[in-house]
Amino acid sequence: MKIKLLFVLTALHFLSACEEKPFYVANIGNAGSLDGPYSMGSVSVSDVLGGGGGFGYGAVNGYPGASADIGRMGVPKHIEGYWAKKYQEGGFQYYYRISADIDSELAEKKIRTLRSYYKHYERNMGVMQVEVEAENIRVYYTLKCFSRVDDCSSQANSDTNNWVVRSPTNTTDVVVLFDGKGEMSPTPFPDSPYED
Repeated sequence: MKIKLLFVLTALHFLSACEEKPFYVANIGNAGSLDGPYSMGSVSVSDVLGGGGGFGYGAVNGYPGASADIGRMGVPKHIEGYWAKKYQEGGFQYYYRISADIDSELAEKKIRTLRSYYKHYERNMGVMQVEVEAENIRVYYTLKCFSRVDDCSSQANSDTNNWVVRSPTNTTDVVVLFDGKGEMSPTPFPDSPYED
């Protein structure tokens, strides 16, 4: 009886050791736009570890846009916030907002795929990126492997789902963790940073 119990406990220990635990994936954030100047008033991404990062960097234009230290961020699970499209001559043209869940299980699979994608390039902490284009808002994850200076060759069969794609500027590899649409308004949303 004791031998059976010991066997069961040992098997459970090995199974729990194989279970993948939540982990930190990024410590740098970018906020940018794919179609001209915007104001990122307040955009935040929360993670499965109970933390997250703020991407409300103010005026942004272009990919990858403004950069900031976001501490240690885990796999994302929710995005919410406000952004506004600017006129070239100043002022705001349209206002946007979003509050949406991110499929964290799928996001984690994509992140793990990218982290084991390269043959020789090694970087543990990546960069979380929030990019807007009118009402569209996307969350990208990248390890910033640039082929002009790094060996970005991929391992065989490292991306069987074709999740790894080129960045909007075709300079590095990214995985798309979220691709959604916010609400649009010609006037500021109540309680938004643009209301006053």
